[in-house]
Amino acid sequence: MRTPREWVDHLEAHLPLALSGADPEGVHQVRVAGRRLRAYLDLLGWRVLRDDLRRLVRGAGRVRDLEVALGHPLPPGFRAHLEEEVRQAREALPPLLASPWTAALLRALRVLPPLGEEAWGRLRRLERRAEARLKALQAEPSLEALHAYRRALRRVRYAKEFLGLSAKREKALQEALGGLQDLEVLLGLLEGYLAQAPDPEGEALRAELLVRRQEALAGVLQALWG
Repeated sequence: MRTPREWVDHLEAHLPLALSGADPEGVHQVRVAGRRLRAYLDLLGWRVLRDDLRRLVRGAGRVRDLEVALGHPLPPGFRAHLEEEVRQAREALPPLLASPWTAALLRALRVLPPLGEEAWGRLRRLERRAEARLKALQAEPSLEALHAYRRALRRVRYAKEFLGLSAKREKALQEALGGLQDLEVLLGLLEGYLAQAPDPEGEALRAELLVRRQEALAGVLQALWG
């Protein structure tokens, strides 16, 4: 179990890697650390710094989504399109990740206080929120409802881990939901590309992804109800 200070160190250590582009894990780990520290703020009951971490996570998110998409077998035209997109997205990273704003955020995160007894009640609120998202999904299954549940589940997992509790079930579900999310992101990027440049190979990939998404969705729903 890592402390918030260790996650701040983790974040700071991966900022140069995220900026260099030498390893896709750099941007990914910036997002992971940012999300975990937001969960710690949830347990503290703090609103301060939450928007700053959200900005950091979202700023790295575009690059991460594109890099994950480029890890799939892709038609040449679509791959060239994504490579240009990731190049442009990376140009936006230095003003965010290598800025005085980020340095100030790291300094503030280094002095977060320890958790008090109130954290247990805040964990329960996060769990109730996830339960409500799951009930909404059961009542009206949709990708939007599933993604809302996935986000709530992730916050519960990270919060439980900060409190030294087992989060094996949340982690397993999160990984299954994450695979579906990767397909959804790839499909969205592909549809954006096809709207600009008709491509028979791209259309064939789109048909394949739609089938794979439906299969993944069925598997995830079965895991949730099981």
